[in-house]
Amino acid sequence: MTENNLRKIRKDKRLSQLQLSVKTEISPGIISSIENNKIYAYPGWRERLANALEVEEEEIWPDNN
Repeated sequence: MTENNLRKIRKDKRLSQLQLSVKTEISPGIISSIENNKIYAYPGWRERLANALEVEEEEIWPDNN
């Protein structure tokens, strides 16, 4: 599974998983699983996470090209 920078970017933005969950309507458990590379982040989730963190998807998933 592709490594990601979700945890680092979320922490840089000073957001908890719960706060990001509220912004994205993705459960904190799913966010945790994505951060730990336990589950695949579907395109819709990727878009919502990137929008909420105000970054491009490629910043979160740099090896996904």
